[in-house]
Amino acid sequence: MTHSDYGVAGTDNETRGIFGGGCCDYTNIIDYITIDTTGNATDFGDLTVSRYNPGATSNNTRAVFCGGGDGTDAKTTMDYITIASTGNATDFGDMVTPNSEVTGTSGD
Repeated sequence: MTHSDYGVAGTDNETRGIFGGGCCDYTNIIDYITIDTTGNATDFGDLTVSRYNPGATSNNTRAVFCGGGDGTDAKTTMDYITIASTGNATDFGDMVTPNSEVTGTSGD
């Protein structure tokens, strides 16, 4: 990965693995790997807010990161990215209640 951390959320599609957030610096970094190749992660872009222990879920097109914390407060923030492109996340809306260590699931 482009940074060493824990509390990172991960999700994927059939082409890319996506990792976002992290604890040590309450980071907003999003990294990706190309699943069918070897090598290091590449910077994808940034989440809209720094946080650790967010949840993540995806389908083949879009990934959503939600919740997490910043060392003081749990977040309600939900962001999305388009997996096939790179760039910063976009605000998707807010969760009803703030929470970290969120889990997610999806299906097509």
